[in-house]
Amino acid sequence: MSVLRRLTIRWRITLGTLVIAAVLSAGAVFAFRAQVQNILSTTTSTLLSHDSAPYVAEVLAHPGENVDAPGRGQLVAIVDPSGTVVQTSLPKSLGAKVGEILALGDDVKSIVVADDTYRVLNSTVVTNVGDWHVITARNEDSSILSLDRITQALIVGAVIIVVGFGIASWLLTAAALRPVNRMRRQARALVAEGSTEPLPVGPATDELSALAMTLNEFIAEVRQSVDRERQLVSDASHELRTPLAILMTQLELAHLNSGDAAALEAEIATAQRSVERLSALSTGLLELSQIEARAPENGSSWSELALEVAASVDRSRLLAVAKSVTIDFDVTDEPSDASYLIAAGNFGRLLDNLSSNAIAAVDEGGTVRIALQHSPSELVLNVVDDGPGMPDDFLPVAFDRFSRPDEARAKRTGGSGLGLAIVHAMVTAAKGRVTLANSDGFSVMVTLPSTRKDRPRPGTSRVKKTGLIPEPE
Repeated sequence: MSVLRRLTIRWRITLGTLVIAAVLSAGAVFAFRAQVQNILSTTTSTLLSHDSAPYVAEVLAHPGENVDAPGRGQLVAIVDPSGTVVQTSLPKSLGAKVGEILALGDDVKSIVVADDTYRVLNSTVVTNVGDWHVITARNEDSSILSLDRITQALIVGAVIIVVGFGIASWLLTAAALRPVNRMRRQARALVAEGSTEPLPVGPATDELSALAMTLNEFIAEVRQSVDRERQLVSDASHELRTPLAILMTQLELAHLNSGDAAALEAEIATAQRSVERLSALSTGLLELSQIEARAPENGSSWSELALEVAASVDRSRLLAVAKSVTIDFDVTDEPSDASYLIAAGNFGRLLDNLSSNAIAAVDEGGTVRIALQHSPSELVLNVVDDGPGMPDDFLPVAFDRFSRPDEARAKRTGGSGLGLAIVHAMVTAAKGRVTLANSDGFSVMVTLPSTRKDRPRPGTSRVKKTGLIPEPE
């Protein structure tokens, strides 16, 4: 097996074809030889019966009388009831074995005498004067010689067929693998040239074309992954450079103000805010990379996600106190067997991101509405606020890392630009989709497909929960 593993596919296919062809050819040779041998044996037995038929008829017609001598070329012996050979044309060596032949019975037998092999038939003729025996024989040497020559011809033919199969297999395998070799050379050339072109797909719709298309899909996915990593490094470097430079400046100013306690405290507070921004940025990057690298999750039930929505709303209300923002939420509370490919904790983090963005975007005393509902095939989460929304030209790139609009929310939040990217990554990992829209404020709709059929139970109800945070006194 280790030797076969070191051979090329071309050699392995050729050797396998040779082995199969050799086995089939050997079986065919043996089967054909056995068939020819059986035909020769049957023919000889028939001829022996035909040779003995006239003498048997003559003995039956005239028992006790002399029987005509055998014709030229016939090997016949007539034995009377007393065991005396009355007529014979058998060779002396075979005639000496008449008694042995009679002892063999009436079946056709093979007898070897010196270097000759004979097929003999003993035909017993029952008459009123006793049992006569008509012995006919035929030399088998010619049949054996013919069988040997036929066998030799079959072996030579089988060898030629096996060699032909090997050559044909070698040539056909070479032709079949030629597109693979061409694809390999082209791939090597693309790597050497640093080209981003896909592998060429041949005109034929066969397995090799399917392989080329699959490889192109894989290469495209790898390139996208590499591009994302490069873009992440580039964006992270760009995003980190400015706050790091500001932090360095603030620390230098703190050194200069070491004699002024109030100014030093102000510089330290400013530096602390810069550190917090760096920490938030690095945390967001780490969270985003973990989401993209994580394997698909086991999933959560509808009831688990509904409870997580309630917990997230409670957290959002704490954030909304400072701006007197109203948080309304509406959950369709129907028992369901549906499950969704997202962990309850991640669903809460997703909603925390959306609600915190909405709270930051609305004006003082604004409203944020959260709605969760499901159907037999999917779950739908809506987060709507009455803020200024986003510029329409920014919506197509809103999920990109570090993307921020030039107005509206960017002026209010001052975030890192990773919140929506994290939301999009979570939803994509759960096989769902997320859409943004400007309509009487700003809305985010998250749709997650269910992993098994939803079977509502009797006694469903719809509970609407609304909360209004009063202005602090």
